Amino acid sequence: MNLLNPLKQLKTKLKWMMAGTLSPGERKLNDVVIYPVQEHAYLAVYWKDLPIGKGPSVSLYVYDKEILKFDCFGEGRGHYHINMAQPSLVPRGEERLYLIERSIEAQIQRSIFEIQKNASYYLHRNFDPRITFFKLDPVRLEPACREAKAKMIEYFKKI
Repeated sequence: MNLLNPLKQLKTKLKWMMAGTLSPGERKLNDVVIYPVQEHAYLAVYWKDLPIGKGPSVSLYVYDKEILKFDCFGEGRGHYHINMAQPSLVPRGEERLYLIERSIEAQIQRSIFEIQKNASYYLHRNFDPRITFFKLDPVRLEPACREAKAKMIEYFKKI
């Protein structure tokens, strides 16, 4: 029996379990504002200024794991990430899904739409069973999304 394979699997599992445990503040993001949704779920809105772009961002966290992250950087640069804290089943290629929306305002609208309407799709594709079967309460999600959107627009107007 080859012990290397089970050890490698355990190492990957431990890496995945530890990944995504940093809070938005620990990740050194700018002007982070947290909007609680319900127990074990919240939105984090923040400002990013990176070589690839600058603008408002929003992340959905469940059990302190970042499930979705939207970077609204404008035409050709706005993009999002899904379940970045878990290991890929195949070698990773692209880690960004680009947004077709051109303006930062339209990208903000799209990010809120995705969180409100499609978050359960992304939750179901997470390896952590707590997240896979997590139910976001749409009644509680709506006001958090409304406030997050307002903060993102406020950040955008500072550009």
